[in-house]
Amino acid sequence: MTEKDFSTGRYSRFVILPSIGVEGMKKIRKARVSIVGAGGLGSVTATQLTALGVGYLRLFDKDVVELSNLQRQMLYREKDVGKPKVDAAKEFLENLNPDVEIEVIQEEISVNNVELATDNVDFVIDALDKFTPRFAINKKCLEKDLPFLFGAVSGLTGNAMTVVRGSTCIECLFGHVDDNKLPSSTITGIHPSIIQLIGSLQIAEATRLMLKEDPLLTNRLLFIDIGSMNFDSIEVKSKNNCSNAKYH
Repeated sequence: MTEKDFSTGRYSRFVILPSIGVEGMKKIRKARVSIVGAGGLGSVTATQLTALGVGYLRLFDKDVVELSNLQRQMLYREKDVGKPKVDAAKEFLENLNPDVEIEVIQEEISVNNVELATDNVDFVIDALDKFTPRFAINKKCLEKDLPFLFGAVSGLTGNAMTVVRGSTCIECLFGHVDDNKLPSSTITGIHPSIIQLIGSLQIAEATRLMLKEDPLLTNRLLFIDIGSMNFDSIEVKSKNNCSNAKYH
């Protein structure tokens, strides 16, 4: 793909941004990213990354498409109900942008297979709804010096934060959380707008990383409540007793 292709083709409205340019687009085309989860947040982040032209995208999810997913998970259509999410997602994303290499893995990430998410990528995007696998990815990313883009949504609220070596990690903030005590979306419900907002923030941070710029959400939890239209930026500090303290 030539510089002219960047300036006049698919990416022309993106390349024209002063912060991107042709050189920035070259960096994005070389980037390799994992997204863990192909639900609501995964739909937003995978779609936006693919549209931007990331070089390689690896997407994980073990579930199949359900009718209730279609209200907020934009990767899927009614014809996809019953199919593995990753297969339907791969078809959608390859049709969206054939420039991008898409790899999908129908597995749930855990402490036992976390290397699948962190091997040979530049950073990992969190699109999960449980903290136990998040902690495993958070820890492995710190070990391997990979940025981890945390995002979580529930009801009308959501948060985003970026974890890098030397910054506060999600275990510092949420290490006390027990997945078994968290209400699921079948109880809390979920508004698609909060998913779009948090996912878009993750991609804004991902873009900075792909351009080799410092992320802006380190040591900072961005909290959004669309019920009250409050957007709060909360400075956060590492805990000395965090199990990842040696990386802070």
